Amino acid sequence: MPHHTLRRIAATALVAVASVGFAGCATPAPVASETTTPNATATAPAGSSPASAVPGGTFDAVVGLIVERLDTAPQVAASKLFTGQPVTDPAREQVVLDAAAAAAQLAGADTDYVQAVFADQIGASKLVQQSLLDQWAAGSAPAPTTAPDLATEVRPVLDRITAELVPALAAVQQYRSDPGCGGAVAASTASATAAAPVSVPEVAAALPTATAHLCS
Repeated sequence: MPHHTLRRIAATALVAVASVGFAGCATPAPVASETTTPNATATAPAGSSPASAVPGGTFDAVVGLIVERLDTAPQVAASKLFTGQPVTDPAREQVVLDAAAAAAQLAGADTDYVQAVFADQIGASKLVQQSLLDQWAAGSAPAPTTAPDLATEVRPVLDRITAELVPALAAVQQYRSDPGCGGAVAASTASATAAAPVSVPEVAAALPTATAHLCS
C-alpha cells in the first residue's frame, strides 16, 4: 500500500478518536434544582385597601351635635301631640335645609354635603317622632302630660346646633371618602352616646339614619 494512503488512513483515525474524546468531556446541561430559592421580592396584594388618613376623634364634634339634635325629637313629638301638628312639615323642613345651605356657603363647606347631612337629621327626627306618637296613641307607652313650646324652647336649640354643626361638617368633609370614615363615625357615635346617654331608645335606633351621609 502506498505511503500516502497509509498516512491518510492514520489521519482519519486520529480525527475519529479526538471527536469521541471531546464528546465524552462535554459539560452536561444544568438541571434545575427543586430547591431553587424563588425571587423574594414581595408585592402588595392587588386590590388591597389603602390606609385610613382619618385622625382619631375627627368626627367627635359632628356626631356629638347630631346626637344632641336628635335627642330633641321626643320634645318635638310631645309638642305635636298637644298641638296636633303633623310629623311631616314640608315648609319647615325647607327652611331648615335653606338655612343649612346658607350657613355652608359662609363656612366654606360643600353645600350638597351639608344639605344631605341635614336631610338625614330631618328624616331621623321624623322617625323618632312618629314612633313615639304611635306608641302614645296605642297606649303601649305613657304619653307625656306636658310639652315644651316649639317656637320658644326647641327651635332656638336647633338653630344653635345648626350654627355649630355646619362649620364642624366643613372641618371633616375632606375625610368623607376616606376608607376609614365609617369606622371613625362609628367610634365617635359610641363615644358620644356613652358620654351622654340618649333620652329614649328610639333616638338610638334612629342614629344610623342621622349619620348615613357623613361618609360618601
